[in-house]
Amino acid sequence: MKRKTLNRRQFFTGIMSGISLVAFSPLNRVLAAPVYQPDEEPPIATEIRQNLEAVLADKNMALDLRYYDNTANEHWRIQINAFSFFPVASCFKAFEALYYFLNTPRDLWQADDGSALYSAVVHSANVAAGRVLTDVAERNPAVGNPIERFNDFLRIDVGMWGGLFSWDWEGSPTVGFTDPRYEPNEFRRVWVDGEPYLIRNVFTAADLARGMDFINRGEIFTQFDRFREAARATKALLSIPAPTYRSPIERVWPSGYMGKDGILPATDVATGRVVNDVGIVRIEGGEYLIAFMSAGENEQTAIAMLESIFEQIEFHQSMLA
Repeated sequence: MKRKTLNRRQFFTGIMSGISLVAFSPLNRVLAAPVYQPDEEPPIATEIRQNLEAVLADKNMALDLRYYDNTANEHWRIQINAFSFFPVASCFKAFEALYYFLNTPRDLWQADDGSALYSAVVHSANVAAGRVLTDVAERNPAVGNPIERFNDFLRIDVGMWGGLFSWDWEGSPTVGFTDPRYEPNEFRRVWVDGEPYLIRNVFTAADLARGMDFINRGEIFTQFDRFREAARATKALLSIPAPTYRSPIERVWPSGYMGKDGILPATDVATGRVVNDVGIVRIEGGEYLIAFMSAGENEQTAIAMLESIFEQIEFHQSMLA
């Protein structure tokens, strides 16, 4: 049975994640990505999924892998532990960029090298990330503190389960702000080697994939020029490589990457080392969205897992030829 793809009309008629109250635009609505409704998993996707499940077995890792053709239609999706919580580290800064562009008048955009937004996204500067959150909160018409307002954007507009409980890096203007809705609890635990951990800022791989899809395909399918402009600006920023650093995906596949990684050393989080990356990889014939999360695994193991993922992508590419 041939897999149905999502066309432009289906994108718009898919379930919307919510309404975005953008103060500077009278349109005030942004459509989310379409709901994925597979009729039947294609045999090639089944083979790839089984191969990756074998490699991920017994590892503290999660994956959401999606393939889009050159017309931005999604053909298949592979999710392994994709709804389990993991420490998000800096991956959320990709969505902070869209949040900034949607809630900042165009003539006030500051996204060049040296700006807080550029530092937060390209250089992953934590204090700068806090500055962006407090700066946008002054213009965002939502209620609550800067953390709560950003989480409302993620939850209502983008459709994520994850959010920030706090962002208390020394020197950040967000120190002291919390969102009680995302306080670590039994429901939001991170499991590593069978042990539960209460971690402040947790997301799922499905969350990260949802957000990246919202940015990437939202530009194509949205009917609102203001959102399209914000999505394009976000994608441009996420495509800038750091001058002296490569993300985990870039280390395995150095060209055609757009995304944001998140790394935490074992000394900074109770789960042990965190290696995350979410991005779009453009290859002839389409695009692959990769949302990868891990906790308590060493970096070599994480990179080896990404190498296995790209071996499967190359296998899929060979079948498209």
